[in-house]
Amino acid sequence: MTGEFPDGVMVSLDASDGEVVVQGWTEGTGLDPAEAAARYEAAGAAAVLFTDVDVEGRMDGVRRETVERVVDAVDVPVVASGGVASLADLRALRETGAAAAVVGTALYEGAFTLAEANDV
Repeated sequence: MTGEFPDGVMVSLDASDGEVVVQGWTEGTGLDPAEAAARYEAAGAAAVLFTDVDVEGRMDGVRRETVERVVDAVDVPVVASGGVASLADLRALRETGAAAAVVGTALYEGAFTLAEANDV
């Protein structure tokens, strides 16, 4: 990404129950994540890191519709985070149009390897 957006900033948006949350995910803002992503894109964000905190680190799977709404709201790359438990989840995120995915717990727990993830 640095080659494509060398002077850009990736904005991080965390969402729970359909709204952007702050203060360690404890305070709702009333902002819809897709609307917030569009606002940041209009302000010059080069990309969006979107975390669905309701599924983050739980190995429960991704919520494709939530990610898809954010991806559809912007033309900048969206990196999706939260809930990846399987290679099928990575495929689902790819199908939403997400530019990349954050994977943590699934790798730590041995659900798949990084090599397998890169082959998706």
